[in-house]
Parts: sequence; C-alpha cells; structure tokens
Amino acid sequence: MAKINRIENRQTWPMKIWFHRKKKVQRWNFVVQDEYFQKAKKAWYRARSIYKLLEIQQRFGLIKPDFSVIDIWAAPWSFLQAIRNIVSKDNLIVWVDLKEIIPLNYPNVKTIVCDIFDYEKLTNELNKILPENHIFDIITSDIAPNTTWVFDVDQYASVELNIAICEFSDKFLKKWWDMILKVFVGEDFNDLVMQVKKRFLNMKTYKPMACRDSSHEEYIICLSKK
Repeated sequence: MAKINRIENRQTWPMKIWFHRKKKVQRWNFVVQDEYFQKAKKAWYRARSIYKLLEIQQRFGLIKPDFSVIDIWAAPWSFLQAIRNIVSKDNLIVWVDLKEIIPLNYPNVKTIVCDIFDYEKLTNELNKILPENHIFDIITSDIAPNTTWVFDVDQYASVELNIAICEFSDKFLKKWWDMILKVFVGEDFNDLVMQVKKRFLNMKTYKPMACRDSSHEEYIICLSKK
C-alpha cells in the first residue's frame, strides 16, 4: 500500500491521457494482457479499468474536485484510485461492494459491504456515515454480475443490477447531476434505457478504448437527473 501511495503521489492529476486503438490480441486468451493491462501493471494500478474511467472523465468531465462521490461495486478499486485523485481530500467518497473491503487509510473514503439489491440495509449503512440529508454529486459504477458464461443470463443480470442503481439514485443523487453505469449490451438493454430516460434528461452510450475488443460492455453516461 505504501509503495502504491508513493507512486500515486508522483502522478500529476488530473492526468492527461491519450487513448488510441489497441493492437489486436488473441481472443482465446482468458486474460487479455494487452497494452492497457501492461500500462496498469507498470503504474501500480489495481486494474485496467482505471483507464476506462479516465477516458470517460477526459471526454465528459463529469467528476469535479468539490464533488462527493459514491462508487458502487468498487472492487478492485481502480475507479477509486482515479476518483480520489480528482476529488478534494475534504470531500466524501463512499465505496460500496458486495465483497469484504480492506479498509483504506484515507480519511475521506468510507466503505460499505452490501448488496445493491438490499436497499434497506444500504440505506441504513449510509445513514451511519453520511451527514444529515447528504446526497451525492455523482454516482459511478463499474458493476458486473458473477458471470455464468451464458451471455443471455449474464446480460440480463447486468441490466437488473443497473436498474437497482437507478432506483438508488432516486434518493441519493442530487437533482441535475450525473451517473456513470456499465452494462452488458444485449436483448434486455432497452429495459435499462427506459429506466435511465425516466430519470435523466439525456444519456449517451460510450465504449472506452480500454474495453476489450471482445467485450459486450458499454458505459451509459446519464446526464442531468430530473
């Protein structure tokens, strides 16, 4: 952790990242060790997914230094590595994941172990750590289901998880502010689109360069909550 912190502190934030087309990789490899995998490893980032968020941030500029942020399904916390270097140390970041979370020595980062479908428990846990009547400036999520490798099953589960986050945003996201979701795109995708459009004035779909070529994942940029 100390070594990672030293490396993070040497970075100049916000980082200027240039994204370009990936070299083709062998798709039968279970782990695709392409340029983004190698870049993340060399920079001591927890996962290649940090570059997905950095590209989204560079393109849309959604996260601001004075924001409070909740990151849902945060493991392996590569999104958090980016967020905590954009957001001021005086602003709250909440990290939610289904898996047990190793406590981080950052005073402004709070962790909750909870299932997004357990809305009552999540609300109670948030009430323990949030100032009274606090709601967030942005919700970020790199959520994915436990994969069965049956695409239709996994895609449906991905949509359902994201709909649960939409419902969570009803109470915990400020009006006019934004949300970032990740979803597997397939037959049920329009069910999620309907839920997003019910709640936000605009939405865009975006696939960062750091996504694997073979992946069906896309990010939904939900803009201006109604």
